[in-house]
Amino acid sequence: MATVLVVDDVAANRELMAMLLGYRGHEVIEACDGADALALAQSRHPDVVVSDVLMPGIDGLELVHRLRSAPDEQAAHAPVIFYTANYLEPETRPIAEACGVSQVVLRSADPRELLDAVDDALEHGPVEIAPRPAHEFATVHARAINAKLVEKVRALRHTERRFEAMAASSPVGIVLLDAGGSATYVNPRLSEITGLPTDRLLERGWLACLEPASHAEALDIVRTGVTEAVEHRYRNRFVRDDGDARWLRVHLRPIRDAEADLAGAVVMVDDMTDVIAAEERAGREVRQRQEEARRRDAERLDSLRRMAGGMAHDFNNLLGAMLGFLTLAIEQITDEVDAGRMTSATGSALLGDLEQVTKGGERAKKLTEQLLAFGRREISQPEVVDVDTFLADAAGALADVAGPGIKLDLRPGDVPPVTIDPRLLERLLNLLVQNARDAMPDGGTIAVTTGRSPAGHATISVSDDGRGMPPEVLARAFEPFFSTKPGSRSAGLGLATAHGVVTQAGGEITLTSEPGQGTTVLITLPPKPGTPALAVSSPQPPPPPAPDADGGLTVLLADDEEDLRDVTARFIAKAGYRVLTAADGNEALEVAERHAGPIHCLVTDVMMPGMDGRQLAHKFLEDHPDTKVIFISGYAEALIDDNGRSLEPGRTVLAKPFSSAELTAALKAALPRR
Repeated sequence: MATVLVVDDVAANRELMAMLLGYRGHEVIEACDGADALALAQSRHPDVVVSDVLMPGIDGLELVHRLRSAPDEQAAHAPVIFYTANYLEPETRPIAEACGVSQVVLRSADPRELLDAVDDALEHGPVEIAPRPAHEFATVHARAINAKLVEKVRALRHTERRFEAMAASSPVGIVLLDAGGSATYVNPRLSEITGLPTDRLLERGWLACLEPASHAEALDIVRTGVTEAVEHRYRNRFVRDDGDARWLRVHLRPIRDAEADLAGAVVMVDDMTDVIAAEERAGREVRQRQEEARRRDAERLDSLRRMAGGMAHDFNNLLGAMLGFLTLAIEQITDEVDAGRMTSATGSALLGDLEQVTKGGERAKKLTEQLLAFGRREISQPEVVDVDTFLADAAGALADVAGPGIKLDLRPGDVPPVTIDPRLLERLLNLLVQNARDAMPDGGTIAVTTGRSPAGHATISVSDDGRGMPPEVLARAFEPFFSTKPGSRSAGLGLATAHGVVTQAGGEITLTSEPGQGTTVLITLPPKPGTPALAVSSPQPPPPPAPDADGGLTVLLADDEEDLRDVTARFIAKAGYRVLTAADGNEALEVAERHAGPIHCLVTDVMMPGMDGRQLAHKFLEDHPDTKVIFISGYAEALIDDNGRSLEPGRTVLAKPFSSAELTAALKAALPRR
């Protein structure tokens, strides 16, 4: 094992050579400059010296010259190897031969060449060299140093020209900072971006590219730096002196030299105005497309609502007549059995068959209610409802809807009162809990949470941890007759009905869902109480109406559906009232004009050809102001505005199809007898 003195002013180079020579088993001692190397050579007597050539102070050439002139014989004859990246072998050969340098090895060569050179020097041992006169060494040394300086100056000038060309043609602004954060160079592009001359951007002028709040942070980054050079990014709005506003993206990156000392930073400034404008245009286009898609969806849903409401109206008229005649038939059979004109067995058989028909009619009635709710044309009687109290009262019923294996978690919050028909709110919650239950066939939790939105609206969310919905199903979830449950035989009106109920109450309903992540239905309802829509009025009891001469009360019935008009007239007559009938509004006015006595109540359908029910009522009341009015309708199109508000506040409205008992109750409420 030999002792090798490694001389280099760069610590990383010394460490690399020490590691390389250590693998060969050599003992390595290090010197950071020529003076340190001379002292170590005379005190430690190394077997070989490996030295850089270009070093500050005493360079490698002068080190060898002084080493050969040293009084210590052992140090003076130590073999020397030049290991350099700046000098080529022909450049150092003359002085190397004169000073007894064994070899010149380039750093770019294979590391094994250095190891082989050390082995060769050790094999040949101490060198024999006759010292040359000092003036001769000085001449050779000066010539070599001057040649290298000229080469480096030319290379530096070439590098500077290349940098200036690159910086001048750069599409971004470039700033070079010193270790104190002052700009020492600014390229022309930065002046173009900012509209400021170069002299205003030098020193601390470059900070104009940043928001004032970021100045201290940026300077601190440059002055203190970090262990690793990390790029810091800023994005801000810059207003030029001419008033033109630009968006700038600023990149700040500290620079370290080879010894890891801070040497300043590089700042790159990019004008992002066109990019930001393009992003804003793209954002506007996306929002516009989304708005158009929402508008198309709204138009499609509105068309479906109108179609569903129209179908429900016609269906209600058919159901009303059918269920009415069923009621009359059942009553007639019962009377016949009671009078003994029909056997009990025959009556029971007939009544059993009619009961099945009635059940079918009731199921159809529920379907029309769902269609009307989706179409936002269902007769409603809004009230001010405390949602949390309502939920607490409905907890048992909702738990029954959820069924076994499902946990119902009610989470009340700070929710304001809302104005909604309690009957419709109950139906809404039942539908949503039922949908959530169906999404969790293996059980789970349904959370019903109430709260207050930032805008002060009441919120009700119904969440499940079921299978969720894919995007294509979620997009059509509110469509009528579209089921979110694959293979389901349901009518597909659940969420459509919920949508209609919420929007008729002036609220909004949204769905969020992902496959395997469950579904959340969020309902938002306005908190301020509104005018009750189509509510049954509750004024002070009026004075009893004056009866006809024969002591009865007269009711005028107007309905364009003959079958329904017939059965309704029979209901009214059965209740003990005299009945006048008309097929439309004009005929009703003519009948009233021909009738000699008073008409105590007008019962009119709302949707009729020509003059509708509202128009008839207003015209009729001009001549008969004391007459009571009862609207009958399965479709509230003519009784509410586009926002679901009542156009006839305080009037009694009876929803089709109705039973004989319901009609009788409405008449008794409007016409109390003496």
